[in-house]
Amino acid sequence: MRLLEEVLKKIKPTRDEEKKLKEVVIELEKKIGEAIPSDATLMLVGSVAKGTYLKNSLDIDFFVLFPKKYEKKEMEKIVIEAGKKILHDYRIQYAEHPYIRGFYEGYQIDIVPCYRIKSIKEMKSAVDRTPFHTEFVKQNMDARMKDETRLLKQFLKGIGCYGAEAKIEGFSGYLAELLIIKYGSFIDVVKNATQWKERIFLRLDNEKNIFSERFVFVDPVDPNRNVAAAVSEEKLNIFIQACKDFLKEPSIKFFFPKPAPKLSIEEIEKKLENFVGICFEKPNIVDDILYPQLKKAASSIEKLFIQHDFEPLRKAWYANNEAFVLVELRSKTIDEEKIHMGPPLKAKQHVERFKMKWKENVFEKDGRIWAKIKRKYTDAEKLLEDKLKELSLGKNIDEIKEKIKICGKETARFTDFWSEYFCELPRWKR
Repeated sequence: MRLLEEVLKKIKPTRDEEKKLKEVVIELEKKIGEAIPSDATLMLVGSVAKGTYLKNSLDIDFFVLFPKKYEKKEMEKIVIEAGKKILHDYRIQYAEHPYIRGFYEGYQIDIVPCYRIKSIKEMKSAVDRTPFHTEFVKQNMDARMKDETRLLKQFLKGIGCYGAEAKIEGFSGYLAELLIIKYGSFIDVVKNATQWKERIFLRLDNEKNIFSERFVFVDPVDPNRNVAAAVSEEKLNIFIQACKDFLKEPSIKFFFPKPAPKLSIEEIEKKLENFVGICFEKPNIVDDILYPQLKKAASSIEKLFIQHDFEPLRKAWYANNEAFVLVELRSKTIDEEKIHMGPPLKAKQHVERFKMKWKENVFEKDGRIWAKIKRKYTDAEKLLEDKLKELSLGKNIDEIKEKIKICGKETARFTDFWSEYFCELPRWKR
């Protein structure tokens, strides 16, 4: 297909780009190798090692594999000190192990400590699995399949489904690679995805399905892990629909969509009329820890509104230097009184109890007893303000409750986020 050849030209590195990358990798291998103990092993992992990276979005991942005699803290210290000597603009990142991220010759570099193990059964943390993933893909993928993987990754990126991180809840690079290993080509992945139904169980061997998720791809390296666990229902549905639409009408827009039409602050403010939530300075934690807390905070606020008779429609959360969590309501204000249904009039004992509870506010209608009840809260903003301290918003957000503000329209200045959020067209139809 000519379209796929055109896409590949845009995303596959040229020979000169590959040559430069190899030179940088060799330089770094020498420098990092000199900065770590002689009994530790350096390994290039990730998409650069596998040859499945996209030319305009790559980082170089090195793992330092230590013998088991090393303490976790000792490993971390060695790797971070090595990174500080070699990389510039570095930052300590926190996953299961702290690791160092920085830059070298214009490339983003990660240097991560892990244990050198012979089998997954010896694994002490999730990062110990990564070298096995790299080796598995290298052994099961030829040059053609690497290009097919690039096409699938760019397709996922274009439709907004690429990345297993909590912010995106989409397909990891490793999941994309496994899909190509299973089906053989980008087009065959797309064709098969259009047939996926309610439950999707994929595997490369004869592993059993021990998982509860709707979408399962058993990790060939670790049968107790579902590689697709991070994929949300929303992103899975978007992917399946995009595959159906692509087969009907292939287009470059699936790979390189136009941005959402830019809304003005005034237009966004109108759309935010009935949004109520919280704003705060982003805590100093990585997105993979923050975003699940934003999601939890949104659910807690939504639940509070439901308990007090407000009608939530949808939720939104976002973090940059600042963060916010908002819930859209049918209306930010509700009537002072509500009608509460009681038992049928023929259930006399229950009727008497109902009358005792609600006293003079009761009336009879359609063979039942009813009561008019005065609501304590008729304004959503006031409700949230009063009850905020009682809500469980997530560990790091709970710690800064004193600094949280109630907000809504004030978030309109995040025009890129809201333009995307309010755009009703799928990315490939813009």
